[in-house]
Formats: sequence, C-alpha cells, structure tokens
Amino acid sequence: MKYLFFIILFASLTGCHFDKQETTSADLTLYFDSDIKVDSILLTNITQDREFHTFKYSDNINVNLNDSINDLYAINFFVGNDHRMVQVWLNGENLIIKGKVFDKIKIQVDTVIGSDLYYKSLDFRQKYEDLLTDKPDSTFINNFLIAELKKEINSPFSIEIAQNFMIRNISNANELKKLFTVLSIQNDLIKNHLLNPYRKLENILSVTEIDFSKYKFFDKDNTLTSISLSENKRYLIDFWFIGCAPCIQDHKSIIKKLNSLNDKNVEIIGISIDRDQEQWKGFLNEKQYPWKNYREVDEHENRMRTKMMIDVYPTYLILDSKGFILYRSNGFSDIEKYLGI
Repeated sequence: MKYLFFIILFASLTGCHFDKQETTSADLTLYFDSDIKVDSILLTNITQDREFHTFKYSDNINVNLNDSINDLYAINFFVGNDHRMVQVWLNGENLIIKGKVFDKIKIQVDTVIGSDLYYKSLDFRQKYEDLLTDKPDSTFINNFLIAELKKEINSPFSIEIAQNFMIRNISNANELKKLFTVLSIQNDLIKNHLLNPYRKLENILSVTEIDFSKYKFFDKDNTLTSISLSENKRYLIDFWFIGCAPCIQDHKSIIKKLNSLNDKNVEIIGISIDRDQEQWKGFLNEKQYPWKNYREVDEHENRMRTKMMIDVYPTYLILDSKGFILYRSNGFSDIEKYLGI
C-alpha cells in the first residue's frame, strides 16, 4: 500500500557530480561508510517484484541484478531492530553509488557514477521545490509538470512527475484528464508499473458513483452490515486507518466543523481499512467520534477501496444521496473550501 501517508515516498537526496574514470564490473557497487554498526543491507526495486538482494554489511558491496537497471530502487540499512531506507532512480550499467551512514541511521548519497537518471531526478526535485517556494499560480506549476512529464515520458522517472501532478490536482477532473491523455501514450511496461497513476486515473475518471448495495462492512460489534444513503442529504466518506497521522489530525478538524457540516446537511461516514477489529473498536471507544464508523471486510476483492483503487490516506469523497461522486480530496481543508464551511 501506498499512503499520503503515501507509503512509497520519493526521497529528496543531495549529490555531487561524478568521477567518470571510476568503474566496476558488477551491475551495481555500493560504497557506504558508516559511523555506526550496520548489520545488513537490503536492495530492491521499489515494488520488490524483480530485485530482492540482502547482504551482510560491508563498505564495499557488489550487486549482480536479475534485470537491467531502469527503475526506482530502495536501499535499506538495518541496525538492530531499526532500519532506514533511501530511494534512488537509476539507469545504466555497472553503476557505483557512494555515500555514508551517520548516527541515528541518517543516510547520505554523495555520488552516483554511471546513471544520468539519478541526477535528472535531483534536478527536477530542486526545480519543483523552487517553484513551490516562489508560489506561482497553479496553472504555471501544472504547465511545468506536464512539460517535464513529456520530456521523460519514456522513462520510469515520469512516474514521479505524474504522481506529483496527480496529488496536487486530485480534485480537478479537467487537469486529471490532461494527465491521463499524456500518460496514455506510454509503453505498456511503464504504464503498468505499480506506482504509475495511469490505472488509478482511469478509475477516477470513469467511476462516477458508488453502489453501496454491493458492499458489506463491519460495525463496532463485528457484525456485517450495509450502508444506506438517505434522500436530500450529502455524505462525506472518510477512508482512514489508526496508524495514519494525517487522518487522525484531520479528525480533530472535523470535530470542530461538525455543526457547520450539519448546517450543510452533510453526514460523515468513516470507513477504516484497519484489520484488527479489537484495536479499531478500542480506538473508536477512546476517541468517541460522533459519526458512523465502519471497517472494511477482510476479503481484498470485496473491499470498496479495492474497486475504487484508493491507496492514499486520508481520502475523502463527497457523495449525493444517490451515491454520485461530487468531489474528491486527500485533505479536509479542501473539503472545507468546497463546502464553504
């Protein structure tokens, strides 16, 4: 799963340019000095479907991969029961990565030799960060992202650019259509990458209503039940889970706006993705949220979030009394603006 709490994060790293004379015969060589005792290292491609390599720690590790290098990779450093991960976009052959592990497992990548994609990712992130700091209008930022996406359309790094565009425009169907059009020309290998938002975009743009009669949920008593919608009401559907800090923070804001939501005739329905019934029930008893809360069923194929391709939390949907989706967001502040509360 990926959460916004977006479980997979594209890490911002710093780097310097490389000495082209250094070479390695391995597919990938890791040179990581450490100020602390590192037990082991795990290197994977980000979706862990092609590469999964574990090593006892050394400051010089040669890695022979199963596939060509052209993806987002995760390098995990394990110290006792703790670990930290650094993510790097890589392409090329016979790569060298140099860096350091500091106290409290802080990881620094200093140099990547043989991969222009790594430095492209750094350059993009710096430009994007500068843009956000300057705070130009939304159209300017969107145009920048689309232009960068088109330049990298045949590279897996296009996925990160597309994710940034989608996150900032999740409530804007017209902008999402633009993104979908650009991504539709990608080759199937990139288009079907687990992190590519193409399939989710397709779902968002085509699924315009929810038929609650097709779904069952657990209530606090662990009883399977259905959700029914009443006439002349709107509904705020809140997809969340206990370990989602942004979700719990938003709940504090929701409580403050309950009267305003009632004035707008908006009813809140919480749908948790938690798997532990007793833990979820205990949390609700502790918080005493004054709105209906349900937990999704255990069978993956029968969950609403599976059919709706919801993988970012919190996710909010505003529905009319027929179940038509009026608005979508990943933050309650956007809901406040939409409803004028």
